[in-house]
Amino acid sequence: MGYNFCMVQTAANVRVKVLFFGRLRELIGIAEESGELPEGTTLAQVFERYAERFPKLGGFRGSMVVSRNQEFAAWETRVAAGDEIAFLPPVSGG
Repeated sequence: MGYNFCMVQTAANVRVKVLFFGRLRELIGIAEESGELPEGTTLAQVFERYAERFPKLGGFRGSMVVSRNQEFAAWETRVAAGDEIAFLPPVSGG
């Protein structure tokens, strides 16, 4: 006699560190935060999560850059376990 049972599949989570620099750090009051995200989350989705928590942050999306493990990355890049994600505001100078 066989046993039939259903195993619930859960999405794996990955632990990442998120950094905010310059004006972004001042705006939200956080320089660094670690947490878990669902596997397959994109950098854009990470930003969207923070923009929901800190609505003023959303206005910077079009002018900022993002890096993954200290290299500039596309917003569509998926995060992996142990990644360091940094959001950098536009740089001005003269």
